[in-house]
Amino acid sequence: RGTRAMVSDSSNTSVYLYVPNLIGYARIALNLVAVHYAISDYQRCLACYGVSALLDAVDGYAARVLGQSSLFGAMLDMVTDRTATASLCVVLAHLYPRWIFSFCALVMLDIFSHWAHVYASALNLASTHKSSNNWIVRLYYHKPVLFCVCAGNELFYMCLYLNAFIQGPVLGTLRAPFLAPDGAPCTLVEVAVLLFAPVFAFKQMTNVLQMFIAFGAINAYEQESAQRKRS
Repeated sequence: RGTRAMVSDSSNTSVYLYVPNLIGYARIALNLVAVHYAISDYQRCLACYGVSALLDAVDGYAARVLGQSSLFGAMLDMVTDRTATASLCVVLAHLYPRWIFSFCALVMLDIFSHWAHVYASALNLASTHKSSNNWIVRLYYHKPVLFCVCAGNELFYMCLYLNAFIQGPVLGTLRAPFLAPDGAPCTLVEVAVLLFAPVFAFKQMTNVLQMFIAFGAINAYEQESAQRKRS
């Protein structure tokens, strides 16, 4: 979503009432309902979380079509995305207590990466945070790629969540060195988790990359500011 504060066709409408921001409020409500049912009713939880994730694409489209891009909307979209992912990771940490460290690390990486990237973009007065000089990050923010990666990442988390409740039919035997050298039954949901795992891995790699790029940009900005003060 762009970060222009005002646009001509919406100048008489409160930013709080922009259609994409109303969609954002709905996403927050859906995420809260999803968390409420996360342990007691996995079907309601997945339905609410899935609809919220789908609306993430709708609000950006609405902002462009209706000319209702705003700084508030960009902030709302970013915070909603981050808190949704963090909430699901908290639930997964409860369902998979052996992996609590990993889920906490993923939450920290997600927040550090995106907020550092947004802050660095603001310092450089970029019109949108969805831009970068690095080709991998630039590829990630290319709309079709961004949609596929974000969808695959969400589906990875959702399938991992679903796997804690139902596994589906056994499709075959999985043999993996060190993990399952003699073979282990592999269910439908586990296959789905494995299929989306490479997308999840690419998303985390991009998070690490854009975090360090942003840290470098912020450091460079501070050095330039210090030099201007001395001169």
